[in-house]
Amino acid sequence: MKKTFVLVKSLIAMGFLFVSCDNSDDIKCPEALTGELTEMETSFSGTWALTAITSEEEIDLTDDDTDNPSTDLYSQFPACDNDSVYTFESDRNYTYIFGKTEADCDSQQEATGTWQLTENSSLIFVSGCSRQITPIDLNEENTEFTIEKTLTYTDVDGNSISTKTTFTYSKTV
Repeated sequence: MKKTFVLVKSLIAMGFLFVSCDNSDDIKCPEALTGELTEMETSFSGTWALTAITSEEEIDLTDDDTDNPSTDLYSQFPACDNDSVYTFESDRNYTYIFGKTEADCDSQQEATGTWQLTENSSLIFVSGCSRQITPIDLNEENTEFTIEKTLTYTDVDGNSISTKTTFTYSKTV
């Protein structure tokens, strides 16, 4: 698996755009999100780990000399590529880590900032000098949420496949 693909995939999955800030009067960075959590946010706060990645189209990403396309992309990625965890704190701070809980991951990332969950199930992130709004689908039990993105993959035969991809995060205990 190419490292550049992993980095691009993880940045897209996170939904973050990091922009450098300078001291110019032209750039106005968004202020950190503050305030008491709503009842829905209080229930949502906690740690969420990536537990599934699925696609609408079957794709074979494994170079194992077997033609075995699948919509289950999670099982085709190495453990380090599936090592994605959000922690949403009750003080509105959050941490996102990638590749830090599995052993010997080459590509490690961490982002911190503030968060808010809106009534229409969008996560708002403020980190550094960026503000990102990511629509999510939260299950009724408040134990899983999904993020959908249309991504382009290159399969083992070199074919480019654009497909809707669903990232599922499960709340940990």
